[in-house]
Amino acid sequence: MRFLCLHGASTNSEIFQIQTGGLRQPLELKGHRFTFINGNLPSGVEEGLEGVVDGPFYNHYPRDPALPSAHLAEAFEHVQRTLDTDGPFDAVMGFSQGAALAAALIAHHAKTNPTAPPLFRAAVFLCGGSPWDSSGMVRIAPQPDTWPINIPTAHVVGKLDPLYPESMKLFAMCEPSKAAFWDTGSKHMVPFDQKNTEEMVRVIEETVAKAMRG
Repeated sequence: MRFLCLHGASTNSEIFQIQTGGLRQPLELKGHRFTFINGNLPSGVEEGLEGVVDGPFYNHYPRDPALPSAHLAEAFEHVQRTLDTDGPFDAVMGFSQGAALAAALIAHHAKTNPTAPPLFRAAVFLCGGSPWDSSGMVRIAPQPDTWPINIPTAHVVGKLDPLYPESMKLFAMCEPSKAAFWDTGSKHMVPFDQKNTEEMVRVIEETVAKAMRG
């Protein structure tokens, strides 16, 4: 599968490549490919990452407490341009704000194009934030027995992550029978230890298999 990869806030595509190096290696050995793009909104660097890699750094839309508002539509358009020029992509993988953006895109496409094929066949959400609706003014709220996201999804969350409640809200927006889940027990990060790497790869491969079965 070809994965489009969306980094977290105040970082960039190079940092996301570093973050996911451990889990991507076994997936790449099986033929999966990963394309990383930068957000379109210049940003300062995420706290604690100073000096890790050179800038520039980006957001996909303004961080809390600001509302994304029109910036979310610009982020949608930025990703769509990549889909148009470098696609098609089979799946999307996002970290934190990148996961929230991916979820918002998937939900918006499904809502506005109910009879069309999904935007992606599968999604991987790493420490995902809670997605905004297309207005960029309110969060998407899970509804009883309906799921804004009904493609196969892999959810990697961390019990010690400040965004853990948001990650769980995102999990609740996805159809349960198609959602694979792993709690690393860690903070807001993609762990590199062997156990977590094996389990992250497992839930991603499980998700890919569901997508391949259609």
